[in-house]
Amino acid sequence: MNQDTRETGVRPPGDFNPQTEPVLDFPDADYGELSAADYRTLGFMSGLEVHQQLLTRSKLFCRCPAGRRVRKHDGEVLRHMRPTLSEMGEYDGTALMEFKTKKEIVYLLERGSVCTYEMDDTPPFDIDEEAVRIALEIAQLLNLDLVSEFHVMRKQYLDGSIPTGFQRTAMVGLSGVIPFRVPQLGIDRELRIRQLSLEEDACREVSDIGHRITFRTDRLGTPLTETVTEPELLTPVELQAAGLLLSRVAQATGKVRRGPGAARQDVNVSVAGGRRIELKGVDNHRGLPQLVHIEAFRQLNLLRVRAELRRREVTAEMLACPEEGLAWESSPNALDAVAVIGPCDYAPINAALDRGERVIAVRLPGFGGLLNHRTQPGVTFAREFADRVRVIACPVHRPFMIHSDIRDHGLDRRQWRLLSKQLRAESGDAIVVVWAPEEDADTAARELLTRAQEALVGVPAETRQAFRDGTNGFERILPGPDRMYPDTDTPPLPIPDAVVIEIRERLPEPPSSRQSRYEALGLDPVAAWRLAGAPWAKLFDAVAPASGTVARRLATCLEQRIPYHQRAGRLAYLAEPARVAPLIRATEAGETRPEAMERVFDELVERRDAPVEKVLAAYRSTPDDLEELERSVQEVVAGATALAGRPPDAVMRWAMGVVMPRFLGRLDPALVMERVAGTLQAAVSEVGT
Repeated sequence: MNQDTRETGVRPPGDFNPQTEPVLDFPDADYGELSAADYRTLGFMSGLEVHQQLLTRSKLFCRCPAGRRVRKHDGEVLRHMRPTLSEMGEYDGTALMEFKTKKEIVYLLERGSVCTYEMDDTPPFDIDEEAVRIALEIAQLLNLDLVSEFHVMRKQYLDGSIPTGFQRTAMVGLSGVIPFRVPQLGIDRELRIRQLSLEEDACREVSDIGHRITFRTDRLGTPLTETVTEPELLTPVELQAAGLLLSRVAQATGKVRRGPGAARQDVNVSVAGGRRIELKGVDNHRGLPQLVHIEAFRQLNLLRVRAELRRREVTAEMLACPEEGLAWESSPNALDAVAVIGPCDYAPINAALDRGERVIAVRLPGFGGLLNHRTQPGVTFAREFADRVRVIACPVHRPFMIHSDIRDHGLDRRQWRLLSKQLRAESGDAIVVVWAPEEDADTAARELLTRAQEALVGVPAETRQAFRDGTNGFERILPGPDRMYPDTDTPPLPIPDAVVIEIRERLPEPPSSRQSRYEALGLDPVAAWRLAGAPWAKLFDAVAPASGTVARRLATCLEQRIPYHQRAGRLAYLAEPARVAPLIRATEAGETRPEAMERVFDELVERRDAPVEKVLAAYRSTPDDLEELERSVQEVVAGATALAGRPPDAVMRWAMGVVMPRFLGRLDPALVMERVAGTLQAAVSEVGT
């Protein structure tokens, strides 16, 4: 067992988890059932790649406006992508996989948000200076070692999301450390940041049907930063907390975009015996813990499948498929199913035959019973195969696959027996039947055998798509280092020391410093942590409470009442400091009591046209308050006679409910309760006499 990487400071080798022995006997568990020690036993490791759009006027390498979101388009461009050799004379595995999909890529162009640069018809403009300065500001908040020159690189993207086939990206800083304190989780340490880069955003996907994928180009080229942490987040909630912290750091600048799609996270996850899997495009923090928990157990179950295949002595050679010819003509593990089973009563296969498609049966030696093995909630190992077929062979119609581990489904027993006999399948084998047009059917059959070979490795290197229910599905092969190479169209950009110093002198307060300042003001650590990341922290600072009692009350008031009024549509933004500050000054001066703060705040929001002093006047103490209290208590005592026979505590609650609202903010509730209780008791004793 390797030591915690936080203690050793040693980065895991490559994409593999440093703990090489999987804990196969660890029972499956739902999210919320495991302790930090349990995740440590599993060898759970995770890290973040946070993509944050910057609030600039222009895109990164052209002068088109950034942040424009459109629904119409003025033209379309159709493209096909093909892989190119790296500088080392090799192809990136992801590029080869995308090439196999044979996608037609359609770009929807709107003239106000795109130009010839995005279509690769014009060289890049100079990198946007505004984006550079914001990236340098975020990098300094992360305490990164800044580069002296920006060197732009090309990162291959053949999924069509970038028309050029590559993304331009530049390193900004390396090796940073920031405070990582989350009191409610018991976290008080440092978070190591591996790097931050500045890059251009990709297109928005509109649809993906069969071999045609459609993108809208309005978002393309928007400047964004990518912040990468070290893979030392060892529980799901720790990962979530780190994501929130990085979000707070970027938002502290006030120069990043907010809203749907403006911030997206890629999450890297592995367990003991596994390897790094990248979960793409998570757009919120709420679902992060469950997402990575489920992925951890998906990997554990893939490792269990690997162990069983090894026990059954399945080898890669048994699953090989010659490259020449169609799979069912060249491999003993594939055949034309219709030629063997004849007419079929299964409606999806009949529909496929009516469309002129091929129906192919593939034998997976030694996989019998394993396709039903549970890998995710409601998901079996069979979906690992179906996902590969769906993404790479691109079938349009659903369903497109059945398998022999599900009895009495699709084909009848006689037809399964005929396929088994023709494929020379043994009792421990599985048979998968897929249907698609001929060329796609060949791709599908080969992908089934390829994925079966990868099962012998355990956890294949993949980028996977995160779903709303916490499960995930295959998206592409995990890219390797061969996808990156220098951009010869963009010269290096020197970063003058004077610019760095100027930005450093104007840095906003980091979230950790703000959190410490709130604690020093008298807030408890948890409340300080919440307020440091809240949108109303600026309002809190603007009204500047000096008293710990008032500060605590104000923090609670803002946390409870601002979301309430925003949901009710009474408060689109924050309340104006000039309207709230008199309330704070009056409370600190003792002119109105802290208990009235929420009520006064509500009135200041709801009665926007009322002068602040007029609202406050009803809650300021006066010399006549005690006399008025005595009169009110006597009135209540007179009314209490109608409640004779009721429990004393019920009578007391009724009495306080009548009296206290009149004196909220003017008198101490304890004093009011004392007077009401004493007078009621005397009245009851007198009645008894």
